[in-house]
Amino acid sequence: MLRSLLRDAALAAAKGYGHPAVEPRHVLFAAARHFRGRPEVEALLGRAKSALDPRGNAVEVPKVTPEAEELLAGLSSPEDVVAALVKFLASGPSPNDAAGGTTGTETQAAHARAAPATDAVPRPPAETTEQVLAELEGLIGLTSVKRQIASIIAVVRANEERSRAGLSQVTSGLHLVFTGPPGTGKTTVARLVARLYAAAGALPGANFTEASRSDLVAGFVGQTALKTAEVVAKTRPGVLFIDEAYALAPTHGSDFGAEAIATLVKAMEDHRAEFAIIAAGYGDEMAGFVGSNPGLKSRFKTYIDFPNYTPEELTLIFASFAKAADIRLEDGVLAAAEGVFRRAVAKRDFGNARFARSLFEQSYARMAARAVADGSVTIDEVTTIAVSDIEWQESGIDRGERRIGFADE
Repeated sequence: MLRSLLRDAALAAAKGYGHPAVEPRHVLFAAARHFRGRPEVEALLGRAKSALDPRGNAVEVPKVTPEAEELLAGLSSPEDVVAALVKFLASGPSPNDAAGGTTGTETQAAHARAAPATDAVPRPPAETTEQVLAELEGLIGLTSVKRQIASIIAVVRANEERSRAGLSQVTSGLHLVFTGPPGTGKTTVARLVARLYAAAGALPGANFTEASRSDLVAGFVGQTALKTAEVVAKTRPGVLFIDEAYALAPTHGSDFGAEAIATLVKAMEDHRAEFAIIAAGYGDEMAGFVGSNPGLKSRFKTYIDFPNYTPEELTLIFASFAKAADIRLEDGVLAAAEGVFRRAVAKRDFGNARFARSLFEQSYARMAARAVADGSVTIDEVTTIAVSDIEWQESGIDRGERRIGFADE
């Protein structure tokens, strides 16, 4: 179990750095990352990571070298791993020299480690799970969503602790389905989930790729699998976010969406240690998408529903747009905005946060027009939105629904 886990993590590390082969340095980095909670390993993690430089440009699945296999064969317990790390990293030689032989890539890495400190590029500190969770908690609304995401990350962290102790893990699926209407924060939360997976150790990287049907499906037989595989390769290690994923569900026998889904299912299995998918869309349509392939149904086990924002929450979102733009809001502006939101939320195809952004942008445009109307512009005129600037003009919100046919005489 431990060897298999470290082998998968070493493969992911080699792929993430664009290296064509899994070498002892990748195994030791995976081991150091896995057991980083131990004091004797914590100090060695930085050295293990620096041994992976420089990055390569290989895109194929890395091959495991005999030296790496030999090292993995000797790692049957946490104590074996710690002993190997201490021996190979604390003693001085590079991980590859200790295992025997150096390749051209390893020689470059050794030169990079030997370079003067003044030439080194400062590395930003890795963000912690707590930091990303705090950012998630800072989002407006989404109380139930935050609770579910925190629960998922708690399982990931518990599994990490069990692995360090040499215990088996309770399998937790990293693939998620986000359901809900547009503008409810699904993309924003998906980005945070990618970073959380990396910070908690569930994935070896926090790459994030957004894709739709057009990014995955080609127009000719055989091309869709290649196109989808390219998107997967670009994403690893990290999370692929597919918005309106239900559009992939085949509607007829020659629909290439089925080929894209089959390719994604294979990637979910082949790269489970470095790749996760978050699929998003309306609830009913997403049920059809997941049910279109048995592989999807067995892998998507966690569904998170994103509710509509309340008028009060939309008002806070409106205020946040103004704050980010250094715009002051006149007394009464937020009450006027909330009044617009209360009328808008009942309408069909309401855009939630997107609607709040549109209202802010229209209000800004009215403020600007008012400022230049007299030919003289002052700074106060272009930094303050007035109550009179809050007005939404769109059919279906302030006016009745459009009718089709002849008007009554």
